[in-house]
Amino acid sequence: MSFDTLTLDRQELVLKRAEPIAPYTTFGIGGPADFLVEAYTERALQQVVREAMKSRIRWLLIGGGSNLLVGDTGFRGLVIVNRIEHLRVNGTRIVAGAGADLGEVVEAARENSLSGIEFAIDIPGTVGGAIRGNAGAFGRSVGDISVRVRLLEGTELVDRTPAELGFAYRHSLLKQNDHIVVEAEFQLQHGDRAEMDRIMGQHAAQRARRKEKGLHTAGCFFKNPILADGQKVAAGQLLEAAGAKEIRDGGAGVHAYHANYIVNRGGASADEVLRVAREMKRRVQESAGITLEEEVMVVMDPPREGSV
Repeated sequence: MSFDTLTLDRQELVLKRAEPIAPYTTFGIGGPADFLVEAYTERALQQVVREAMKSRIRWLLIGGGSNLLVGDTGFRGLVIVNRIEHLRVNGTRIVAGAGADLGEVVEAARENSLSGIEFAIDIPGTVGGAIRGNAGAFGRSVGDISVRVRLLEGTELVDRTPAELGFAYRHSLLKQNDHIVVEAEFQLQHGDRAEMDRIMGQHAAQRARRKEKGLHTAGCFFKNPILADGQKVAAGQLLEAAGAKEIRDGGAGVHAYHANYIVNRGGASADEVLRVAREMKRRVQESAGITLEEEVMVVMDPPREGSV
């Protein structure tokens, strides 16, 4: 692959070769990418994708690196890190670049007494990743407050409505194509800051119990299953009932306080994480007759049979 045609300076684009992916993920796991590009503007993103398509090279998009497990052999191709991080408040709407931290959007809403996004406090990752996976908590999701999403479809910038993105529980149509989120616009409403602080404080305290200092995690590894009658069951409760908290493999293991979190306790490999995940699924299948579905995206290169 050649980047000779890219004319942007380092303020817009940074190119690295044989770059370890681990530091770009919240799991802290992942071997080297052949090429890694950090794109800071829409123009840079367009040029990189155009070159990748021209060269017919595989590419993988990373935002904040949560909800992602990359194999120990890395990625044979191009990793694109979306660093488009602008953020502005327009009345009761917030417009944010896909590379902006979701927590910064929550804080901007709080500072402007805009309610509706309190549920997202302490959800790790970027706006782009949140849109792609329809991230959420406490019964709400980002798809509920999105009004416009700008995408890079091929090499063309296109604005889409939420209806066009097919938001569902921890899902959007973006998981089924290679379109890239560039920007999202959220509709909020004027709220009482004291009440917002109270709600966010409760949410933050609940999420804090899932954290242990010094441990790396991708977040909830499995989706909450939806039963035939439409009832949603907490995967964490199923896993705890199945005794999953005792599962360990090398540096990987199930979180002591939340059974749906796999943690890297130091030096864990992707293979160790996958073995832990498979054992978690097996126990729930055996005890509850329910097959858990992964929320974390697993990228193994080369793909191997039997992986999650």
